[in-house]
Amino acid sequence: MPPIAQRLREPAAFVLLAFGAISTLFHSITFLFGPGQNNNGFGGGPSFSDRAYLNAGTLVSIEVVVALLGAVWLAHLQTPLKTAKIVSLIALIAIGVADLFGVVALFAGFGADGPSGWDKTQSFFITVAALAVAGVASWLILGYFQQHAPVRPAGGYGQPQPQGQWGQPQPQGQWGPPPQQQQPPQPQQQWGPPPQQQTAPPQPQWGQPQQSPDADAMMTQAIPTVPPAGQQQPPQQGEGGLPIGNWTAE
Repeated sequence: MPPIAQRLREPAAFVLLAFGAISTLFHSITFLFGPGQNNNGFGGGPSFSDRAYLNAGTLVSIEVVVALLGAVWLAHLQTPLKTAKIVSLIALIAIGVADLFGVVALFAGFGADGPSGWDKTQSFFITVAALAVAGVASWLILGYFQQHAPVRPAGGYGQPQPQGQWGQPQPQGQWGPPPQQQQPPQPQQQWGPPPQQQTAPPQPQWGQPQQSPDADAMMTQAIPTVPPAGQQQPPQQGEGGLPIGNWTAE
């Protein structure tokens, strides 16, 4: 690009943007309110359908669409300008308003009283073609505007973290595989009958004499067995054939 064209690129972009935005603004005001068409305040101006029929082609005119798209293209030619984002935003808003009111005027123009059926049909198809061109230009301007969107860092806030072992998130700042979790040792299973528990013999208390098991058995045998009331125990014979019994009972 010649140096003079490089210097004039930014002013030319703003001139085209101003033409497209101002034209869309005044055409929209004329379509919605119709100022200056009410016979100097005495009424009798065109109706909303008549204004829609008259302004349907001017809202999405080729001149306005080309001016807005040319302004955005000049702002991003070779090296983008510092004001490229602002130019793209204003152009996107202007062409969006033109598309919206152009669709409304397209269908509202069928209610006009003066034009014939042929004129309405002709205006309808020409306006549809202009809306198609405006739609393509809107898509291109939107693509230029999306280039200025902030880039999201990989793995930033709000991004899902990589999962580690057992479904737990892996801590940030560590490289390599996640640390393995230590499990408590499990007792080994032994085959065969369970070991018998050995119970310790009761310890004697302080101040009580310790008795051996043999002494307890001898004392148990020495105690005579007393029969219940009403029963007589046969006499036992001791040494020499003498009966041994309860001498006190006799």
